[in-house]
Amino acid sequence: MPEAIPLSFGETVSQSFSTYWTYLTHSFKDPDVHNPLIYLFLVYAITFSIEQLAPKRLNYPVVGRKGFWTDLMYLFFIDFAIQAIGLYAVATAVEFIVLKLFSNAGIETPLFNLHDALPPYLRFFVFFVVIDFLQWGAHFILHRSNFLWQFHKIHHAQEQLGFASTRHFHFGEYLVLKPAFWIPFALCGFKTADYVIWYVWIAYMLTFLSHCNIRINWGFLKYVFITPETHFWHHSRNIPGKYGVNYASSLAVWDLLFGFFYNPKDKEPVLGIPDNDVPETFWGQIVYPFKAIFRMKNSPEQNKDKDFVAKQTRQEKRRTQR
Repeated sequence: MPEAIPLSFGETVSQSFSTYWTYLTHSFKDPDVHNPLIYLFLVYAITFSIEQLAPKRLNYPVVGRKGFWTDLMYLFFIDFAIQAIGLYAVATAVEFIVLKLFSNAGIETPLFNLHDALPPYLRFFVFFVVIDFLQWGAHFILHRSNFLWQFHKIHHAQEQLGFASTRHFHFGEYLVLKPAFWIPFALCGFKTADYVIWYVWIAYMLTFLSHCNIRINWGFLKYVFITPETHFWHHSRNIPGKYGVNYASSLAVWDLLFGFFYNPKDKEPVLGIPDNDVPETFWGQIVYPFKAIFRMKNSPEQNKDKDFVAKQTRQEKRRTQR
């Protein structure tokens, strides 16, 4: 049997783009709840219904809240338009470049073939923990790099949150950071298609739920997974520190481990950012980061009211006593 001829970079991207489009059209021609794209609509329906049934005491309606219709535009723009124009292709391109660089350096890949060495259930666990830590780290950097913050600020400028707020962020951070997460997996023998699909199943329900304006007592679960109770504080400006708290993507363990978990009992979060100059329109927000970067705009403190004096939480007290 003749040896397969390796694809070029252009052929790899083109084939990935074509593969995703085939998958996209098949998803809607032959819908099934196990299909991640169809699963998205199930997530939308569940989280929207929960908001209707158990709204939090924040004083704004589910549909009539500020920014609801803009959030819906982001919902379909990010989950379908951006994905359709090439997230899968970009992720595959990043994988191609990284593996090519290692090959040119004479380094054989995968470095560690965990994909084949681990049983499926353990492979799933490793993937879950690693991708979640990478998400946490990227989120941390988004708040500390002034360049990246100009993009991420779009997500934090929201002053009223709901299920659709999950997708209210600039496509720039999506297309730049998301594909980079796959590099460690490419070096460990995972295939792009495997972990892109897995990621959808792992994260979507948790992230959509975390932005829901709902009244539920999460108990000890808030120390395990991201919840609205803790994530609303991430979107708050009346918190200690300059760069925020609760960076969790799915697992709260990283915030607990690195000392960024914050969940005071005697306050309510005030959503938004100080000195908010982000436009309210969809297209104004799409253009905003590029204008801000061109002007070399610096951001003020991201999540702190000038007149706010923070009361130490138990976690902060433990850190200061070390």
